[in-house]
Amino acid sequence: MVINVGVLEHPLKLYKTQNDYLHQWVEHRNKYLDALLAMEAPPNLRKCSICDGDRIYRCLGCFSQPLFCTQCCQKQHYMLPFHRIKQWTGTFFEDLSLCLVGMVLYLGRRGQPCPSGVPEGMDQHANRVPFPVDDTEWCMVESDDVPPFLQVPQGGNHLTLVDVTGVHILQVHYCICPTSQQFHMQLLESGLLSATIDQLKTAFSFSVLNDFIHDNLECGTSASNYYNTL
Repeated sequence: MVINVGVLEHPLKLYKTQNDYLHQWVEHRNKYLDALLAMEAPPNLRKCSICDGDRIYRCLGCFSQPLFCTQCCQKQHYMLPFHRIKQWTGTFFEDLSLCLVGMVLYLGRRGQPCPSGVPEGMDQHANRVPFPVDDTEWCMVESDDVPPFLQVPQGGNHLTLVDVTGVHILQVHYCICPTSQQFHMQLLESGLLSATIDQLKTAFSFSVLNDFIHDNLECGTSASNYYNTL
C-alpha cells in the first residue's frame, strides 16, 4: 500500500479561522473606509431621487439611504413614520426628525387626511372632549441638551411614539367624521397602543412591545434599561 506523505503533512483545510477572515478584510480595509466616508457626504449632483428638486434630506431607514427634497421626503414617508432622517447643513449631515420636515401622521383613513378637516378650538388629543393640557413635560424642548430629532415644533398637536427604532415625536391628525372611531382606537387600528385612553400623548408600536417582551424573557432586561437603550 502506497501512502501519500505529502497529503498527511499538509491536510486539506476545510474551514477558515477568525484570523483568516480578518486577513481578507485587511486587504479591502481602505476601500471600506473610503466608502463609509463617502456616505457622509452629498453626491456631486444634488438632485432629489424622486424629482429634480434640491435634495437635502437623507433617510437612514430607506434602502440605499436615498436623498430627498422636502416635499418628496414628506410624500415618501407618510406611511413610514419611524424612519430616521438627516439634513445636510452645508458641511455635514445632522440628525433631524420627520416632524421638523413638516410631515403629519394621518390616522383613521389609512394615511389620508380627514375630509372633515379639523374644527377650530378643538384639541385633537382628547376623545372629542376638550381637556386642559399640561405643557410642563415639553419644557425640556427649550434645553440645549435635547437633540434636534426630539425637539417639538411650536403649534400643532404632537404625539410621542415609541418604536424599536427609537423615540419619535410626530404631528398627528385624527379622523373626526361622525362615523369615525375614538382617537385611541384609531391609534390601535394603526398598530399603536396609547399609554392612556383620555389624554393621548404617548403611544407604543406593537413592534417595540413584542421586542421588549422577548428581550425581557431572554436577557432579563428591565423596562427602564430597555427604554434608555431606545
